[in-house]
Amino acid sequence: MLTSIMTILARKESLSMAQLAHEVGCSVRELESALEQMEHMGYIRNEQLGQSCSSSCGVDRGGSQCEGCGFASSETYTFWVLTERGQAIVDTTKK
Repeated sequence: MLTSIMTILARKESLSMAQLAHEVGCSVRELESALEQMEHMGYIRNEQLGQSCSSSCGVDRGGSQCEGCGFASSETYTFWVLTERGQAIVDTTKK
């Protein structure tokens, strides 16, 4: 299942958790567990994108709320992306 998830993530499509779970053939709960495991293993990383505070704040806003000015975006989206290690696995399975 883990390699299936990585192969789908390598396509760089925007899928909901439900869509990804459906493609993999598991429940959303099983998918969440697998994603956690894959992140812990260093195959994927979680990225959050969306609105952010002004660039003049100067504080790294890695999450949905800025530690510097307190700006909180209601439109923050979470993406799972392959790390180099995860991409290497996908590349090996293609051969």
